[in-house]
Amino acid sequence: MATQSGSRLKFDGGAELVVTKGGEGEVDFDGGGEGQLQIGKRYKDEDTGIEVLVTKAAAGRLLCNGAEMAQLQPKQTKSAD
Repeated sequence: MATQSGSRLKFDGGAELVVTKGGEGEVDFDGGGEGQLQIGKRYKDEDTGIEVLVTKAAAGRLLCNGAEMAQLQPKQTKSAD
């Protein structure tokens, strides 16, 4: 099943996401897993290219096609000296 860009996802356990980049795969939430989703953090699945933005925090982890999604780090910009 394809996950489309712009879709809003709500899961049991309280997590809510917005898909920022779609792809062929299914995003799921594991509320029993360790970890904490934080508002404003982005996650990506390398295999499918799907990216999501957390809009409501919850305890747990994000999965795409059964594999854990990686949290993206903010892009570093050059400082103006």
